[in-house]
Amino acid sequence: MLRPLIIAAATLTALPLAAQDAEDGSAGPKDTRDATYLQSVDDTNVVNANGEKIGEIDEILIDADGNPAAFVIDMGGLLDLGDEDVAVPLEALQWNGKEYVSKMTEEQLQKLQPWDE
Repeated sequence: MLRPLIIAAATLTALPLAAQDAEDGSAGPKDTRDATYLQSVDDTNVVNANGEKIGEIDEILIDADGNPAAFVIDMGGLLDLGDEDVAVPLEALQWNGKEYVSKMTEEQLQKLQPWDE
C-alpha cells in the first residue's frame, strides 16, 4: 500500500521540474537558424529574361515527401480579377537576388495547365 503512494509522490514532485525545463526552453529541439537568411517568396515578382514582369509567386507546392516541388505563379489580371495560376517546376525559375527569372517564355507559361486549388 505504501509503495503506490511513494511512486505517486515522486511523480508529482518531478512534474514541476519538467515544467520548468519546458518553460525556459531547455527541453526539446533548439532553433539554431540565423533568421537573416530566411525570407518569404509570397508575392515575389517573376520576370522574363528581359526583366519584364510576367507574374508573382502565389505559393510553393510540396510533394508527398514534404519537399518543395513547384511554384504557383499568379499571371495576368488585376487585383486577383482575371488572373490565372499555373504550377511550374522549381527548375523553371532562377533566383537573381531580388526576383525570380523564368527560364520559360510567357507563352510557354500560358500554355501550362491552370492550377486550381
